[in-house]
Amino acid sequence: MTAYRISQIAKPHGPISRSAIYNEIAAGRLVARKIGRATFVLEKDWLAFLESAPIIGGGNHQPNQKS
Repeated sequence: MTAYRISQIAKPHGPISRSAIYNEIAAGRLVARKIGRATFVLEKDWLAFLESAPIIGGGNHQPNQKS
């Protein structure tokens, strides 16, 4: 099982900032775990969060739906 610290998934000048990740956690859209002072996101939770994001530019294709 892989776990990431917030600093590992946040991009300082990229599309998802550290504060945006904490906002997603606070809103309940991203599951995180706290161990001591460190916050971790499991790989499965990070992938679920990304997969739940809206799809743009590709119509209404849902990858896990049967045609």
